[in-house]
Amino acid sequence: MNWDAIGAIGETIGALAVVITLAYLAVQIRVSRSVAADANRLTRTNGVREWCLFVCGNDKMLSTLIKAHGMEGYFDVFGKAFDLPPEEAARLDFMHQYFFWLHYGQYASTNDEKSAEELRQLARTFYNIPSIKYSWENSPYGKTFLEPDFVSFIDEVAKQKSQGGNVGEAPPNKGMNSDA
Repeated sequence: MNWDAIGAIGETIGALAVVITLAYLAVQIRVSRSVAADANRLTRTNGVREWCLFVCGNDKMLSTLIKAHGMEGYFDVFGKAFDLPPEEAARLDFMHQYFFWLHYGQYASTNDEKSAEELRQLARTFYNIPSIKYSWENSPYGKTFLEPDFVSFIDEVAKQKSQGGNVGEAPPNKGMNSDA
């Protein structure tokens, strides 16, 4: 074997190493963008949740938002449906929004089947609680601001019967001694 052949083999191996390195970097860039987008989405989600809690705990802000957004009628109807004063119905609706965004954050960052099934089970029960279902179906702050894929996911899953029993029913006592 002469030096020209050895040099050619070396150049080929070097070129192959460059191609492999570039492919690896392309994959890393794609993963980094995905991670950055996920972090950005979760930061926005946390901001909305914090805002919902702030509104729930601040009577002046709550009444300002109700008035400024022209929501008196909605909260009157919501309140009557659940025997609540309109201000408490508004507070309850904002609390529901907190959980909607919490679940959206979980949905948007779920990357394994165990987490997805946990969210499905939660949605089967949570979104069928009457006042929560009312907010989910009617609130102008709910579905409108959430990602359509998440809304479809919740709507579809909430139609299914919960495997853990319905709210208000006693949970099954699996493996527990009732005589104790």
